[in-house]
Amino acid sequence: MALWRNIGGLNTIAAGATVYWEYYYPPGGRDVGVAIAAPNLQSANINVPLVMEQGIVERQTPVEEGAPEIHYTLKVRNLGAGSLTYNLNIGDWQ
Repeated sequence: MALWRNIGGLNTIAAGATVYWEYYYPPGGRDVGVAIAAPNLQSANINVPLVMEQGIVERQTPVEEGAPEIHYTLKVRNLGAGSLTYNLNIGDWQ
């Protein structure tokens, strides 16, 4: 079963805007396998569609000799005519 957690405070995404998120798991950006991020809607606006694109990228650590870190990414686009307030939910199976 996935463990879900809210991260960060409340954010507002305006109509037509795109928001980018990047997160990793310490220590050292370890790979946790499947991780899913999604907005947890907090506002009462209806008929405001959000589109999400999940990704993963390997980044070099600040110290060149260190192992690369795994960073998870999320792009959220608001396709609606109104804004939405949300916080981010992260789900993983670690």
